[in-house]
Amino acid sequence: MRRLLVMGLMISANTWANDTSKERWQGNVDVGYISSMGTTSGSKDTFRGKVSATHTGSYWVNIFSAEGIGVRDDIPTTNDTERYLLNLKSRHFFAEYNFFTLRAQWEKDLLSASEYQLIASLGLGREIIKTKDHHLKLETGIGTRHNERRVLVPNRETIGLFSWDYDWKINPNTKFLHKGTIESGDSNVVTRVTTQLKQNITKVIALTVSHDYKHDNGDINKREGLMSVGLNYQF
Repeated sequence: MRRLLVMGLMISANTWANDTSKERWQGNVDVGYISSMGTTSGSKDTFRGKVSATHTGSYWVNIFSAEGIGVRDDIPTTNDTERYLLNLKSRHFFAEYNFFTLRAQWEKDLLSASEYQLIASLGLGREIIKTKDHHLKLETGIGTRHNERRVLVPNRETIGLFSWDYDWKINPNTKFLHKGTIESGDSNVVTRVTTQLKQNITKVIALTVSHDYKHDNGDINKREGLMSVGLNYQF
């Protein structure tokens, strides 16, 4: 599996390097924040930041993203939430609506028992809906997950992945985004869902309302849901 993934990434990188006839770059920067206060829970600050860049060529679509989420409160008995996620995904269309994917993902969660987790996978995908206003893509694949744990020995296991990506253009200035992934292995199942409503202010700046959800049914059985309001800059 590892050799197959390395060969696939080499092919993707070589094709991308030579695929300049129709290349196009597009990117987004998201920054969000919410501050709340309760009688018993004290004050709480939620931060969210994400940078993504998409390179579209004649044969490959390469998507890079980096995001960070943090929650701070003034209660000394509770730990602050802090999570970082890096993603690289490459798509190659072999038919009008069908494509195969190469994916690499690195995550660091300060509240988990892991120092970091690394995922690499191969998969197949299809554009289920592709109209002027609606775009839905589904992907499924198989990969390996390396879990570098803080106390115990590292763990490596085979996982199955399923993901969806839905865009709805409500009107020329309003867009609804909903995407998620399910990573299933013997030790746990991790579900990630991001939902965002984007309202354009100018051609490149938009107001956003976002909700990020993560569920890990491992030993800790941890759920996190974070809401933020912010700005999006498109370049």
